[in-house]
Amino acid sequence: MILYTFVIDLNAFLRFMTNVFSYIRDCKLFRKFIIDDLLFVEFKCLVEEIRFGMWSDANYFVFVTNGKKMWKTHRNDYMVKAGDALFVKKGANIAHQFHSEDYCALMIFMPDDFIKKFMLKFSDTIVYKKNDELIDSDGVLRLHVDDFLLSYMKSLEVYFEAHDHPNVNVIRLKFEELLLNIFTSNKHQDISSYLCSLQASNSVQLKQIMTDNYPYNLKLEEYATLANMSLSTFKRSFKSVFNESPGRWITNKKMALATQFLKTSDKTINEIAYDCGFEDPSHFIKVFKKHENVTPLAYRNTINI
Repeated sequence: MILYTFVIDLNAFLRFMTNVFSYIRDCKLFRKFIIDDLLFVEFKCLVEEIRFGMWSDANYFVFVTNGKKMWKTHRNDYMVKAGDALFVKKGANIAHQFHSEDYCALMIFMPDDFIKKFMLKFSDTIVYKKNDELIDSDGVLRLHVDDFLLSYMKSLEVYFEAHDHPNVNVIRLKFEELLLNIFTSNKHQDISSYLCSLQASNSVQLKQIMTDNYPYNLKLEEYATLANMSLSTFKRSFKSVFNESPGRWITNKKMALATQFLKTSDKTINEIAYDCGFEDPSHFIKVFKKHENVTPLAYRNTINI
């Protein structure tokens, strides 16, 4: 178990989709403690208003203690402030940091293996039916902050404020209690359904990962990591499941999303480029023109005639 303290400068997140789980886990400048496969971190930011892309190969909880922030998926925007809590699936999203107040949150990262071991340990308590259907829920889910969750958030703050290392067994037991509450509460069925889906077949999990994450600027190696596969295994599995190469499938999905935005939204071409996971607008325009034989602007103007 290790403990550090740091106020983060987010400039490192500006240019690329950053694996926030690996970044925080490996950085020696955060106040955090690691127990088994779990990573608990106090995340503090002193930055100007900024928008950045991030992804994580571990699911995580976010308990906001100060300031505000917005998580943006290709489905919805999720604004959070002090007292709010989120569950974020492994995968990618866009975060928007605001400069009006210093942002601070307590975060808990959970790799898939921990969830699977937890479900096996409490199999007598957790009742679930193995389901090989895709979960129709967003990559970011709000937690209902009741008295139990509020008490848990405050207890975490106490551990980070203490000078001594927290008791490993106590931290583990309290987190297991949190998960049991989520699995057995009607208020968090969307989260428990998703966690149960981690027991689904590899092909179903691959479909889920690609459906949730194709609009982001991720590399094939990063998709493979999300699927818990090597790159070569990922490519073979992808071809078997989707009957085409990953690159072609991702491009077709991004083009379908882009044309939808052009038809139904007032987003600018630049906004659509970034919301569809392109590195920059010029790259988006080039790919779109090759795919549709017209530029995005000409496509939109044709629709509006």
